[in-house]
Amino acid sequence: MARNIVYWLLVVLSLEAIDAKRATCPGYPNCICGGTLAVEVDCIVSGQTVKIDVLPGVYVNIKCENSTFLNYNKLPNFNNRRNNFKTVSFKNCPLPSNSFKEVLTNIGVNKTMSLIYQNDKNISQNFKRNHFVGLEDLNKLLISVNGVIFLPDNLFMDLNNLKWLNLRMKSVNISEELFKPLRRLDTLEINHNQMTNMPNNVFEHLIGLKKFSLWQSNISIISHDFFKGVGELEELDLSSNDLSKLPSGTFNPLKNLKKLTLFSNKFSVLPENLFAQNKLLSTLIILNNDVKIKELPKNLLRNLQYLKQVHIQRCGIEIIYNNLFTNSSRINNISLAHNEIKNLPEAVFNDQINLLELDISYNNLENLGIKLFSSLVRLERLNLCCNSITEISGLTFLPLISLIYLNMESNHLKVISSNLFENNRQRLSISFAYNELDFENKILVNNSWIIRRNSPFINTHNLQMLNLSHNKFRDVFIDWWVNGHEHIDLRFNFIKNLWGDGEHEFSHNYKIIKTPIKEIWIGNNNLSCGCHNLWFIDYIQAHWKTKISDMDFKHCPMWSTRVVCYIAFYVIISITAILFCIAAFVIIAYFIYKKKFHELLKRICSNVYHDNFKKEENKIAVKYSIADEEFVLKEIVPGLQDIKNVKLLMKPISDLNTKKSFMKILKRNESEKYVTVVIFSPNYLMTTYSKVNIKKIRGEMLKARNTIYIFVDTGPDNSIYAFLKDQRETRVSVLWNEVYFWDKIIDFVSKYSRHRKFGHNDTNGQGKNNLVKKINKVKYTPKMSFMKLSEWPQTDTFETFAHSQV
Repeated sequence: MARNIVYWLLVVLSLEAIDAKRATCPGYPNCICGGTLAVEVDCIVSGQTVKIDVLPGVYVNIKCENSTFLNYNKLPNFNNRRNNFKTVSFKNCPLPSNSFKEVLTNIGVNKTMSLIYQNDKNISQNFKRNHFVGLEDLNKLLISVNGVIFLPDNLFMDLNNLKWLNLRMKSVNISEELFKPLRRLDTLEINHNQMTNMPNNVFEHLIGLKKFSLWQSNISIISHDFFKGVGELEELDLSSNDLSKLPSGTFNPLKNLKKLTLFSNKFSVLPENLFAQNKLLSTLIILNNDVKIKELPKNLLRNLQYLKQVHIQRCGIEIIYNNLFTNSSRINNISLAHNEIKNLPEAVFNDQINLLELDISYNNLENLGIKLFSSLVRLERLNLCCNSITEISGLTFLPLISLIYLNMESNHLKVISSNLFENNRQRLSISFAYNELDFENKILVNNSWIIRRNSPFINTHNLQMLNLSHNKFRDVFIDWWVNGHEHIDLRFNFIKNLWGDGEHEFSHNYKIIKTPIKEIWIGNNNLSCGCHNLWFIDYIQAHWKTKISDMDFKHCPMWSTRVVCYIAFYVIISITAILFCIAAFVIIAYFIYKKKFHELLKRICSNVYHDNFKKEENKIAVKYSIADEEFVLKEIVPGLQDIKNVKLLMKPISDLNTKKSFMKILKRNESEKYVTVVIFSPNYLMTTYSKVNIKKIRGEMLKARNTIYIFVDTGPDNSIYAFLKDQRETRVSVLWNEVYFWDKIIDFVSKYSRHRKFGHNDTNGQGKNNLVKKINKVKYTPKMSFMKLSEWPQTDTFETFAHSQV
């Protein structure tokens, strides 16, 4: 239906245009009429060639060629029902001797809203008031003349309704009276002129002026009252002039100023309070300044509540103060690109909670403060390319939770924190191209350097673009492929393997890639021609329809055929099938000969068990004071119970305060066939042998076999306990707070088990001299260490050895 309506509208418009052409095409003998929708007429008038283009109701364009004089009365008349036109233009035609109104009437134009007069050649005549007589309805006027022109004071006396005026003249003198009649003028453009200064009060009568441009007018000086009388002005363009300074109150009369453009001037300094009275300023553009503005004044853009756009580029700025934007919190776009800024104060963007775009590219920044972006929670685009940044802290970008575009290209980055984008949940585009990144951190461990590879993007998901081209990567991190990124650029690196290390070719699990990768670039790398790279490429192309934009098989001819890589795959499939058939055959045979198989299996297992693998149960006796029972049950017993093939015998001691009882206990340890663990604490000391001589106690403790003492600081302070603890034998005792506590306990029990199995007659030391190298995993208590076993002294027997006397 909609297509039919459009079709009929085109038909109607075509018929209307044809009818209009018939009505407007003149029948003059010296004119040739042509064109389709618009009427194109070529005429010879007084020996001069004149081209006229007419679109009824829209425009009339009159173009003269090599005409110094033209009799406008001989131009053809375009009889048309619609004799009102929006625009009438004269190009390279001489000024008429009478009014433009008479010329328009002769060619059939009753009324026009816009008049354009352009002449690229020097004209001998000057404009006069009678040229615009009768054009009271004119709204727009453009005069563009190449030459020295004199404009009389009463030139615009009859253009009371003019709203838009554009004067483009090579050289023109403007008097104070010229613009007085133009009370309704709202746009004035005086461009491409050679004026050096202008009268102070030339614009004071333009009370309704909204837009004013002095672009490329060669102005070098502006007085402090230059804009007096144009308080309604909203847009001002002073670009491409020779202005070197501005008085501090220059813009004070412009209370309604919203947009100011100042590019291509010669400012070396700007006044501090230049915009103090322009409270409605929303856009400031200072570009391509011919002289360096080394620093922006303090408070230059302070208290501008309506300011939204700030573009200060190519001005040679080196210093920016932290109060530059104070209390101007509505800015959504700041560009300080193409300057020479080396450092940004951390507080410079503190008030910018509404900032959406920030461009600080092409400067000399060397570092970024941790709190520099702390207030920019709404920032969406950040451009930091082409600086000298070498390192980024993990806290720098954490506040940027709304960021969707980050450009860090062409810096000197070597290190990036692993949690750089931890808080970001947006569809972010990141570019770190043209840096020195490899994500390899060298750390010193045991006097040797170890390389640890950590990807800073491990917590970053669903990127639109990850550009890491032109860096120094040798490895690809798996998270680059599996975190859901759409486009990945890895060109111009030193990558060999696209997935893993390439050594275990049959163990790749590409199925962990859950989200399709739309496009990748991997050209200009040192890719290995192994099959593992080809398998990865084929998988993402077949399974996810990934586009590889720069794929080239020239350096790997075998990839073109793919036969070599997939023969091994077919062989594996065949072997797997054969093994499956064998397994099925064995299972079927098992069910047929089930009883005989069970008997045979029992016989074999019984022989193996009784001959080689019968294990003995280890017993551990735990002796402790009844006052330490809570500690033992909570901290010691759980750890001992987790040792395999161990049975615990709990032996609490309540009161053995006689020497005879103590000696009896010590001597009993020599004959018992189990390991004894003594929880030796001040409580145990007082409970067990408070009346025994300390020398005798230490001597008998050293003679005890299969016993290990655990020194625990529970109970009251005791000097005898402190002495025994200090003078303890480290091979048969251990402190509770030692780092390798449980390792030593397990080692002691293992030695005892080994001695029971192999006996104690190996006097030459040729028996089992090494520690048990593989211990069943135990469930450690909170005090246990998870490090490897310490270098435990080796002994063949726990016989009594010599000690110094106490």
